[in-house]
Amino acid sequence: DHPECAITNPEGEPLKLSGEYWPTPYNRTAWQYKVDLAVEAVELMGFNEIQFDYVRFPDGTWYYDAKTIDYRNTYGESKAQAVQRFLMYAADRIHAAGAYISADVFGETSMDYVCSYGQYWPAISNVVDAISGMPYPDHFGASGSWRPWEHPYDTLYSWGKSAMARQAETATPAAVRTWIQAYNAIRKPYNTYGPDEVSAQIRGL
Repeated sequence: DHPECAITNPEGEPLKLSGEYWPTPYNRTAWQYKVDLAVEAVELMGFNEIQFDYVRFPDGTWYYDAKTIDYRNTYGESKAQAVQRFLMYAADRIHAAGAYISADVFGETSMDYVCSYGQYWPAISNVVDAISGMPYPDHFGASGSWRPWEHPYDTLYSWGKSAMARQAETATPAAVRTWIQAYNAIRKPYNTYGPDEVSAQIRGL
């Protein structure tokens, strides 16, 4: 309904990324719409926390360069700035409504760089009340014959050390509230995730 808010090609036509159209994360009208819904959920429905699931740029944008994709980046911001500033805007309004704000991030975000989705751990943890990484073992790539999803303890222990390093770099860090994998691996050998695997992840964290 609002192609003027969309990520487009250079001709101004909305681009389909991963099979769907996306508002550009730089667009303040899209920010306001999303936060209006959040505040409505707090004020009319009584929620005491709004958790934004994956504040990020869409999949597949790395296939395009500046000549083939238009993010409509009005203010010349980096991806990380757009994500952080959205959360700053959301936090101001959601806190004023009397609720907490939290955000989900990819497991990769615990590394010491801005990921291609615009997520940078310290920039997000410094704004929200809780940050929830999603370090699902089967979302990490294999290293030779070593498959992270076959080593849930080691994978989450290593990830946790990386996340704590990012927390140490953050002036006012959020609470860390991590998602873990409780579904069977979606990659070969499709190993089962039951009580032992879930417990191993918890111990690792």
